[in-house]
Amino acid sequence: MLNTLIKLGSQLSHNRGEWDDIIDYPNIQQEKEKNIKLYVAELVFDLDNQDIYVNPSLKEYDEEKSCLNYKNIKIQGGNNKAIYACVEAGKLEQIRKSFFGIIDSKGNTPAVSQFQEALSKDFPQFIISPLGRLLPQIFKLRNIFEAKFTIEKESKGKTENIIDEKIIASMINLPAFSKIVLFYTSVISSYDGYINSTPISQVVGFQEFMKAKFLEKGQTKNTVNKKVCYATGVLSENVDEVDFADRYSMNKMFVKETKNYASFFDKNSFAANYQVSANNQLLLGRASKYLLEHQKVRIAGIDHCIIPQFLNKEDVDIRYITRGIYQKTELLFNSDPLQELITEAEYETDSPFWITYLAFESDGNFFKTINEIKDVSKFHFYKIIETFQKINTFFKVDLKDAVDWLSVMTDYGKQHSFNLASIYSIIPLRKDKEKKNEVLALFKLMFENRKIDSNKLYKHFCYLVLCHRYKRYDAFKNIKKYDDKYFDFAIRDSVFKYFALIQTLKQLNLLQDMEENEIIIDEVSESIKNEYQQKIDSFFTKMSYNTNQKAMFYLGRMLSTVAYIQKDKSKNVLEKVNFSGMDKTDILRLRNGLVEKAKQYKEVSKIIFTDSEFSTYFNFNDWNMKSEEAVFFLLSGYSFGIVKSTENN
Repeated sequence: MLNTLIKLGSQLSHNRGEWDDIIDYPNIQQEKEKNIKLYVAELVFDLDNQDIYVNPSLKEYDEEKSCLNYKNIKIQGGNNKAIYACVEAGKLEQIRKSFFGIIDSKGNTPAVSQFQEALSKDFPQFIISPLGRLLPQIFKLRNIFEAKFTIEKESKGKTENIIDEKIIASMINLPAFSKIVLFYTSVISSYDGYINSTPISQVVGFQEFMKAKFLEKGQTKNTVNKKVCYATGVLSENVDEVDFADRYSMNKMFVKETKNYASFFDKNSFAANYQVSANNQLLLGRASKYLLEHQKVRIAGIDHCIIPQFLNKEDVDIRYITRGIYQKTELLFNSDPLQELITEAEYETDSPFWITYLAFESDGNFFKTINEIKDVSKFHFYKIIETFQKINTFFKVDLKDAVDWLSVMTDYGKQHSFNLASIYSIIPLRKDKEKKNEVLALFKLMFENRKIDSNKLYKHFCYLVLCHRYKRYDAFKNIKKYDDKYFDFAIRDSVFKYFALIQTLKQLNLLQDMEENEIIIDEVSESIKNEYQQKIDSFFTKMSYNTNQKAMFYLGRMLSTVAYIQKDKSKNVLEKVNFSGMDKTDILRLRNGLVEKAKQYKEVSKIIFTDSEFSTYFNFNDWNMKSEEAVFFLLSGYSFGIVKSTENN
């Protein structure tokens, strides 16, 4: 992984400006799509008149220049002091911390700003600079800032002052369909030579301080003695203990604690055990930032970063190829409506590669790896994509007589393609209460080309049906909700999505404990069978039903018939189904109950055929089907051919 990151970091370094590593850019994609005009607002510290105000004249936001000109530095996490002259809208609290400090936990008012603390502690050489001289003068305007830009709010029994950006907006005549995306600070101080408002980012000392803090780190170290850089295994200059400033970084996996990748390191000898050259640390940081911004996907409800690997001898454009890997990954994991496939030629490469999906947790102040899907080969990756495409076509075209596939794949009015996001929505996950994410475990087995226990799939199916039956949607947030009157459709959708999952795994040769089914051809002439029965037989053949599965299918058809007979009753025969699993005793009890109900309603003629077929295929002497599998194939018969009427849209 390190080799890939260093190569990517090196490629990203071409034509790179000196500030690019620390300048942050707001995400304005949604605003651009909605044609919202974006502006930059100026917060003026007027030392001549002892006042703070917002300049009513707004500047248009320039995607390339605004953040760089006003030095919109990425917010530092942890115990770092605030040193920001420019922030995104919604982050003005960082401006308050930078220039006016923050009240401590005991309610004590700060004596100096955090910017002043940062200079005093680590960069005292800048205290005598114009920036260092202006900061104490700006701090004296603290009470004015609090009075003009904050409001009182109660929180946990305490009253505190919070910044209200609505107050700031009221000071500006903001045009319709527009938005402030950036705030920068400026100063007026005739005594110091700043007669007109001057951005803090242009005050002498500011950029010098930023370079010293972020850009010149490690440049003054001894360059004569070379040591081994453990990231590359090569003798290099400026090799020292790793020290990555950015906390939201994959490189933060390499920590000085007994967890993650440093689990076998002696913490007292960490500097000797893991040392990296200053240049490679810079490249690793750039690569991590790029991947987290452009190669992050949501898999089974968890953030993952896509990390490709190539043969060492291969000279490839990593950034170019990762775009294609990301787009193809989106086809598998994206739950948005159907997308057009990317053109075959775009972002393709003849070079072999392997993919690692790195699952992580982070609040911006730490980076913790929680799961890995490792070494997914290019061949297997493409095979999975191709298999899902074939499965969608198979269910839409080949099984059109058995199921309305487009209806099954329509959620909340939007049509989707069956993919891994669909699978995520059919395996109940109790959020934050289960140590193991079963969906993620399934995906890991799929991508790492390892066998999957089919019995576990049937258990997941039973949990899903129980969720629908007893409306456990609050506990399982990843499951689609159905109203009571659409329970049959919940069953149908669940059955056929699990069929699609099972067929996908069969195509990938990843199912274990799935017996080879012997296809039995009925001796009855096809011409004698009615059209509906021919559709059922065709379905059996295409889905490779064995005799046990056929027995449960016909019992499901009996269940559907009797349930329809009782359609006007508040309770029906579904109450007799043990959705957790049905053994031989449960099955026969259900069968007898269905016959009794049919007799009660004098509708025995409607179940004679299906009961006869059940008896033909059911092995009364040696029944060995797993109880959860029995429920699945029972409900496959129950939901066979269900479609919404025109009246129900």
